[in-house]
Amino acid sequence: MLARHGVVLNFTCMEMKDREQPDHADCSPEGLVHQVKMATRIAGAELAGENALERYDADAYAQVLLTSQSDSGNGLAAFTFLRLNKKLFDGDNWRQLVEFVRSMSEGGRRQRLSDSDSQGSDLYVGHIKEIQKTEQEQDIILV
Repeated sequence: MLARHGVVLNFTCMEMKDREQPDHADCSPEGLVHQVKMATRIAGAELAGENALERYDADAYAQVLLTSQSDSGNGLAAFTFLRLNKKLFDGDNWRQLVEFVRSMSEGGRRQRLSDSDSQGSDLYVGHIKEIQKTEQEQDIILV
């Protein structure tokens, strides 16, 4: 039914790994994601994903990249990053998010960014420049 109507199924826990779950939970988030990926592929529906937990670490991003890829045509159509908050800008979290977003935009095959930005990344700075440009244009319009 989803495929017939062009609906994209959005599923959670894309960042979760089996080995990170407590033994007493007796669960397999990786297995569950795999089942959903196979079901959407068989049904001819598209699958999107999102994170279930508030995590900003490289392991979580790597797991999302892994689940987003597919050589058999059932990768993720989109990914929603939940829990954007102040912690995202703490320590190394922002740089890791930038690396993750770039990897996702390149099909999950981008190499890791270096610890210092020697290439002059403009992902964040470009946004500031656009805002400043817009404010300047507004000043010109007001004059």
